[in-house]
Amino acid sequence: MYTALHRCAVYKGMERINYKRPHRAVIRCKAKMHLLQASEHSFEWSESVDDTLLKELSAVLFQSSRYQALFQQCQSMQDISHTEDELVHELVATYQQISSRRHDPVVQSLNALL
Repeated sequence: MYTALHRCAVYKGMERINYKRPHRAVIRCKAKMHLLQASEHSFEWSESVDDTLLKELSAVLFQSSRYQALFQQCQSMQDISHTEDELVHELVATYQQISSRRHDPVVQSLNALL
């Protein structure tokens, strides 16, 4: 897990990250960590985390009005941490739901049409 100290030490390029809102890279990293831990515990060694899908889901989440509203409410590091955890949970749940449907014959046939 990331502590406030870890977050404060992170740089984006040469600029400091704005900590008045949950940071997208931290949320995506935590989500990937949860997904890797979940696959390790369920012995699903055959599938790794699809980084492209995770990035696409993250982009959609971060562009949503819900994300904007959540980060505007953050007033402290504790608020940011709570909001990050909430967004991580949402991202992981969405990823797992989509991943579980990949092997569905209907989904595979629709994907083939694309």
